[in-house]
Amino acid sequence: MFVLLPGTGLVLPHHAGTLRFGMSGYAAQWAVSMLCEVRIGAVAGTAWAFTGEYLGLTLSVWGAADGPRAGGVGYVQLARGTDATGGEPTGPALVPVVHQGVDLFGRPRAEVVPYLPGAARVDHGLGRSGGYVQAIGLRCPGWCVPVVG
Repeated sequence: MFVLLPGTGLVLPHHAGTLRFGMSGYAAQWAVSMLCEVRIGAVAGTAWAFTGEYLGLTLSVWGAADGPRAGGVGYVQLARGTDATGGEPTGPALVPVVHQGVDLFGRPRAEVVPYLPGAARVDHGLGRSGGYVQAIGLRCPGWCVPVVG
């Protein structure tokens, strides 16, 4: 189970550790490598970036390019793939992604929206009916819920 800790980071499953905002890229890669293969990448405007795949979820981690935590973890995102038709997920994820005791990827979007901060609710698009959350991210110091799909 992944546990979102806004302002702090992300707890990884199987005691692999916690990705904490500001921790070094090497420490973050080591923690994620306890779960899956790490693939180094590049994202414009970041100090470094890598991804990993775990039970159908893509974990993306980026280093902050500037600010008080420059060079350290500044962004973490969990994203699900699309379904066979290229649409948003229509069922729960294989692994829980939890915030405030609620599995954000395990319940239909309408049921989990109340557990997201106001800005994230707007950014994620409440107009969609049915479906499940496809991606959610944390940016130091706050939330970032990308619109995917």
